[in-house]
Amino acid sequence: MSRSWVQISAGRGPVEVRRFVARLAERMEALCRERGLAVVDVTVHGDEGAPASVEILVEGDARRWLEGEVGTHALIEKSADRGRAARKRWFAGVAIHPAGADAGAGAREGVGVDLRDIEISACLAGGPGGQHVNRTRSAVRVHHRPSGITVRVADERSQRANVRRGVERIAERLAERAARRAAEGEAARWSEHDRIVRGEPVRTYRVGRKRELEVAEAR
Repeated sequence: MSRSWVQISAGRGPVEVRRFVARLAERMEALCRERGLAVVDVTVHGDEGAPASVEILVEGDARRWLEGEVGTHALIEKSADRGRAARKRWFAGVAIHPAGADAGAGAREGVGVDLRDIEISACLAGGPGGQHVNRTRSAVRVHHRPSGITVRVADERSQRANVRRGVERIAERLAERAARRAAEGEAARWSEHDRIVRGEPVRTYRVGRKRELEVAEAR
């Protein structure tokens, strides 16, 4: 089955945009599951509450099922950190890229990841709205301090197995990051971090009473 990265990026936007990216990533993850795509893992680049970008690795035909989501997303919300005259419209980008082959055996075994750089915490598998059925504490969040990469894993039934899988995933992400930065063909993918077209967003949101995103307009 084909794999793809669903990338949600703040570009060079300020902290308000990065907070929007965190909310939008939750919505996109839930949408992937609702549309039958298998979410393999979620990689956060930066602070979980305000990341520069989030990448969701999915199995299935992402381009088909998320066709209407690719492009610019806008949030209408005044910033509490700015004056009354400040802008209240923030933009983030959603892109889909094919995922390369798995990193080699060394990455799968966690080689190159110093466990002293890893922080592990238990979490509930699932997202907003209670859509997901796994409510055990076997799900884990594995954070790699030097790179800022955080992976949530709930594939396995035991917490220990999920921790091992999380470390493997971080090793894979680090190996992929090094390889794609060196590869000429990956330049287009990373340019998505900076290239956000602010006109004609595919979705426009407002923040609901429970602080969740509500679609206000769709193209």
